[in-house]
Amino acid sequence: MNHFAPLSRRAILKGIGGLAVAVSLPLPAWAQQQPAPPPTIAAGAGANAAPGMLTAYVVVTPEGKVRVLSPTTEMGQGSQTAHAAAVADELGVDMADVSVETALPADSYRWGGFMSSGGSWGVRRWHPYIRKGAAQAREMLIAAGAARMSVPVSELTLTDGKVTHSVTGKSVGIGELVEDAARLTPPESPTLRDPATFRYVGKGTPRLDLPAKVNGQHVYSLDFKLPGMLYACARFTPVFHGEIVSFDDKAARAVKGVREVVRVPGGVAVLADNSWAAMRGADAIELTQAPSPNTSISSEALSAMMQEGLGAAKAAEAKNVGDIGAAFTKAAKLVEADYEVPYLSHAPMETWSCTALFKDGGLEIWAPTQRQDQAIAGVEKATGVPKDKVTLHTLQIGGGFGRRLVTDDGVPHAAICAKAMPGTPVKFFWRREDEMERGWFRPAQMARLKAALDQDGKVTALHIRTSGPSLAMEFAPDRIKEGELDGSSVQNLADIRYKLPNYRLDYAMRHVPVTVAPWRSVGATQNAFFLECFIDELAAEAGKDPVAFRRELLAGDKRALTVIDTAAEKSGWGKPLPEGRALGIAYFESFGSLSAHVAEVSMENGTPRVHKVTAVLDCGEVVLPDGAKSQMEGGVVQGLSTTLYEAATIAEGQTVEKNFDSYRLLRFPEAPVVDVHFIDSSEALGGVGEPGLPPTAPAVANALSTLTGKRIRTLPIMKALQARA
Repeated sequence: MNHFAPLSRRAILKGIGGLAVAVSLPLPAWAQQQPAPPPTIAAGAGANAAPGMLTAYVVVTPEGKVRVLSPTTEMGQGSQTAHAAAVADELGVDMADVSVETALPADSYRWGGFMSSGGSWGVRRWHPYIRKGAAQAREMLIAAGAARMSVPVSELTLTDGKVTHSVTGKSVGIGELVEDAARLTPPESPTLRDPATFRYVGKGTPRLDLPAKVNGQHVYSLDFKLPGMLYACARFTPVFHGEIVSFDDKAARAVKGVREVVRVPGGVAVLADNSWAAMRGADAIELTQAPSPNTSISSEALSAMMQEGLGAAKAAEAKNVGDIGAAFTKAAKLVEADYEVPYLSHAPMETWSCTALFKDGGLEIWAPTQRQDQAIAGVEKATGVPKDKVTLHTLQIGGGFGRRLVTDDGVPHAAICAKAMPGTPVKFFWRREDEMERGWFRPAQMARLKAALDQDGKVTALHIRTSGPSLAMEFAPDRIKEGELDGSSVQNLADIRYKLPNYRLDYAMRHVPVTVAPWRSVGATQNAFFLECFIDELAAEAGKDPVAFRRELLAGDKRALTVIDTAAEKSGWGKPLPEGRALGIAYFESFGSLSAHVAEVSMENGTPRVHKVTAVLDCGEVVLPDGAKSQMEGGVVQGLSTTLYEAATIAEGQTVEKNFDSYRLLRFPEAPVVDVHFIDSSEALGGVGEPGLPPTAPAVANALSTLTGKRIRTLPIMKALQARA
């Protein structure tokens, strides 16, 4: 729902550009922006075509097993199990007979012209089309069965992997029918099964990827091996966008096991028989770095630039409803506050690695990537090998959070190394220090919020100004110009559901060349903190309970009120708490879902302790309940880690934190109880992987403010508390 004139289509498209992220919009506008859906027919499956392929997503083997070809990368979010469940239910087979894998890039797995995973689109975008592809396959198998048995189609059903004649009870396994079925034309409009008959969708379906991960059999990219494979480790310039003038590799080549030294963008890679020799060789490289103006970049300088942007006369407008100036003039009370969040590292457990083989003029690549087509384009640009001679196999990712959307470094580097050693596979890998030093970061951001309250404590006007680096300027520079509106900088603020008669939203770009990329929840991470902490400040100024204050702003919005009321009820809002504890609430809409968190906190020896987070989500139909619950739990824990500890500090053009000893993450004993509740909803499918994170920081900060009487406006909280001490 949008209570204001929407952002223009042009502004939104320019803002999000080619990013594999989502800026939430009202459903009608969202629907209007969707490109044509991909073909579900097998003809669009490209190199994935195989015997027994009925549609682009369904392959049936002669033994009656089902292979599901998923358009998305599995990185722990469970979307591929959701796809398999949709096929099992719609086709009519047991999940034990279903396997799922990421497809090779082809038209049926592309949306908007490219294959990518991000923006919490894995299930909500693909679920309807995978269901349709499975329903087409079912009707093709039934038609083949009808021909085989010489009976009407209407007398046949497909359940438990068999086509059965309801009159005689005779049945035929789908494996026996698939050859005949594959010769048929898929029906354009198959009849979908009644969801009431589903055995897996919406039920407690076990994750297909978990057993191998739990027992250690799963092969991540770092585990992936090929016979005769070499290992490549690079020595990079630490400065953002730094380059080298020259290097001395004499000492590196003297290391036992080193086979070759190859220059790559930003550094030099050492190829060796094993990873240890490659790392020792990389350490022995002597680099002469090119002078760079980026060495002047620091966190302090950036904060000063963002602060200047908060008061700048010129800013890119995202929303302007009513007369904000007149409302401020008439206000009974004005409230204003500045907030700030730092750069964040993606900090995945699995560091970058990619294996490549150059043979017969082509490249075969095995990569844990979220953007297959962009990775292939990067390989072509780096090596000159044409796209049609590059085959990319997608490996499951051991922690992405947006990091694997970046394909400008790891994949092309591996391809360059492989091309230098024709016929020999090469695994290019990053060490933890490389990941921390040369990773791509969530942008730092500041916001100034100013509101007017009337004599009854009602909000009559709100102005939000965000200021900071542009995500699009660095990640997709062809989509935006200096000073324009970056959609991620105001993500989910333009279409808030709070009813405000006067509302202005704008953004002051303050660009610095720190590599930035989408981070889990993208702009919603900081914007939820800015808005929901300020809403609590307004509630305090109005002398109203934070839940009641939000209910007042959402009056008449049944969906949003249900989410807030459920969070309040399940958390025990308003009831007595143990001594020394307080509750804080935050509500936010992102990626098509509404979420509200209530955090229960205390202070222990001067350190915040979050005991419990009650998390409520309305994402429409919950396709994979266990996976959705896990995503919410993970979102809360990761959100709490960033709330309390995480920050990437910039000094002399490089990151200060090089490893987990200095880049502090939340630790196991600090994890709170996460009590997850889903709203029984008939709304359109919303995201699940990202909406659980944004409300965490404001819920915790609001609780601490109630507990201590002091407002925290800068993250991470521990750093803010230390600055006060």
